[in-house]
Amino acid sequence: MLRLRSEAVIALTNHRGWSQNELARRMGVSKSALSRALSGKSGAGRKIIGGLLRIFPGEPLESLVAKEKVEDKYAGSY
Repeated sequence: MLRLRSEAVIALTNHRGWSQNELARRMGVSKSALSRALSGKSGAGRKIIGGLLRIFPGEPLESLVAKEKVEDKYAGSY
């Protein structure tokens, strides 16, 4: 899975005056999934990345997601 550029996502969220709960709601993901992706505890899957691109349409993918991948520490634990 890909790693979010958390600083950029948080800056965009704060610029709009949204909380992390509001961002998650607008993206259509759970707050816990977003929190894990932002903290680097899990990677950003299609739903997270798709939600970010939908919510921030003018932002290039490269500004939201890093090139390196992360191991999802929560994979298979559900």
